[in-house]
Amino acid sequence: MVTTLGIKMAPEWGGGTGSLGLGPRPSRWHWSCSLWVRGVLLLLGGFRASATSIPVSLGSSPPCRHHVPSDTEVINKVHLRANHVVKRDVDEHLRIKTVYDKSIEELLPEKRYLVKNKLFPQAISYLEKTFQVRRPAGTILLSRQCATNQYLRKENDPHRYCTGECAERTKCGPIIVPEEHLQQCRVCRGGKWPCGAVGVPDQEGVRDADFVLYVGALATERCSHENIISYAAYCQQEAKMDRPVAGYANLCPNMISTQPQEFIGMLSTVKHEIIHALGFSAGLFAFYHDKDGNPLTSRFADGLPPFNYSLGLYQWSDKVVRKVERLWDVRDNKIVPHTVYLLVTPRVVDEARKHFNCPILEGMELENQGGMGTELNHWEKRLLENEAMTGSHTQNRVLSRITLALMEDTGRQMLSPYCDTLRSNPLQLTCRQDQRAVAVCNLQKFPKPLPREYQYFDELSGIPAEDLPYYGGSVEIADYCPFSQEFSWHLSGEYQRSSDCRILENQPDLFKNYGAEKYGPHSVCLIQKSAFVMEKCERKLSYPDWGSGCYQVSCSPQGLKVWVQDISYLCSRAGQVLPVSIQMNGWIHDGNLLCPSCWDFCELCPPETDPPATNLTRALPLDLCSCSSSLVVTLWLLLGNLFPLLAGFLLCAWH
Repeated sequence: MVTTLGIKMAPEWGGGTGSLGLGPRPSRWHWSCSLWVRGVLLLLGGFRASATSIPVSLGSSPPCRHHVPSDTEVINKVHLRANHVVKRDVDEHLRIKTVYDKSIEELLPEKRYLVKNKLFPQAISYLEKTFQVRRPAGTILLSRQCATNQYLRKENDPHRYCTGECAERTKCGPIIVPEEHLQQCRVCRGGKWPCGAVGVPDQEGVRDADFVLYVGALATERCSHENIISYAAYCQQEAKMDRPVAGYANLCPNMISTQPQEFIGMLSTVKHEIIHALGFSAGLFAFYHDKDGNPLTSRFADGLPPFNYSLGLYQWSDKVVRKVERLWDVRDNKIVPHTVYLLVTPRVVDEARKHFNCPILEGMELENQGGMGTELNHWEKRLLENEAMTGSHTQNRVLSRITLALMEDTGRQMLSPYCDTLRSNPLQLTCRQDQRAVAVCNLQKFPKPLPREYQYFDELSGIPAEDLPYYGGSVEIADYCPFSQEFSWHLSGEYQRSSDCRILENQPDLFKNYGAEKYGPHSVCLIQKSAFVMEKCERKLSYPDWGSGCYQVSCSPQGLKVWVQDISYLCSRAGQVLPVSIQMNGWIHDGNLLCPSCWDFCELCPPETDPPATNLTRALPLDLCSCSSSLVVTLWLLLGNLFPLLAGFLLCAWH
């Protein structure tokens, strides 16, 4: 299976593009910062000497002090109604359900609008597109906290039972979890069996989500003592893969700025904090799994790893984090020992070696400074400077493949640009990753088996196992990795047009435009839920190559609008099906389009909602035959011919 991205960075992190500021090339790197720092100091020193009248400020945000929740703040082994993760499950986009606490509604209107309509929708949209997850089968229903923080578990029973009573309110961090998201209270009276369920039954829960994020704006003690914009963590983990299924993000209300120039910094911070809640946390290292779903840290009979009371978290094994000593160059040509902690999971090691071009690198170094919350919970700033998950924000954060690799160990997988749809006739069309062109998966069969290192597939739909070595992407210099590729149409060997949606000259001929497409500078690629059909009276035509097409879009206060001919269709949420029925050149064109995320194309988007009923049935079905001009002419001619006969009959009757 293909799991590695062919690019250095994930999709754009903040307000601009950039690369990791890593100092010298790996060949000159001796695990010491002396050479790099001397170069920077010489540059700054020279600048000060030649331009002393100009003040220079090197800005840096305060270090992120990620709070690893205590064992009393986290509920492990939360039972979801189905065992929903297996090795061969299909990976799909991560779905995050955002639930706003009432404290958000108490913010000033301009701050409330910023949080609900810009800040969190943009952050969530980015993370959902960046990560994949093996799809849960059931609803997320969270466990209730216990009044005494003490509980019992019974063998072969997935639930936990509070000794005494359940807590009156269940919290995720400082935020109260709504009652409708909770399981029934289960207790053991007097701490003894038999135990049972009491009170209201299981509630509705959260549907169609892989992670629930509770967002608040509470003026907590952390907000009053630390100079922070927001902080986040997880609060409940599911039973099968120990993956967080619920977490919180709290914004310090006095630190929310509505100044446009500060938005990118806040957005970057919110993304950083949510990734902590999703799995980048020292408190979760002991819960990481290998590629086959097996824990990397051994477990006790209760299914939990050992707890380190001095650190206040579950103790990871050396398969996850390893302590090593480096030889460290200091002044006077001396070498001293320097202790570092390396994250050594196979995925992270592989990406770190590629990034630094060092085949013997043991792992990726974790931060060793900044105090509790910064240490071990971030990448080493000296090595990955402006990477998104280093401990402070200095400039232009970017998300690297190293962080994506770590998130795979939590069960959140990096989004792969690769495909596994065999190129065939008719074509199954899709969209290029940037949604600017119609594309086709370039997976094909080769006449000879590919070299062993380029044989990626364990299985392909409809392909016998013995033929799998023959299949790969058509581009050799892409290491035969198949990807969705823009293409062009040819007729008798002569170029006709390409599939780039933005080029007006790619507009198909009127009588070949089955999908009622529109190419031009404001057009993007959209997925077709079904093949478009052209219909006129008794005649029906459809094009065998379908799956995507180019359509014009625009941004509005109501959200993203898709234009087909001169008719606009409002997208209320991503994945919404738009039934399209329009008249063009004397034909009816019927089909269905899938709405993309508004944030893919617009700078401002309203919260997602279910589409109104009027949007689902926006127009009555068209029937050209019932109002055909030729039919009307025929009727008039018939009446004209009948009129003399009728007049003659009346005259005869009169006489």
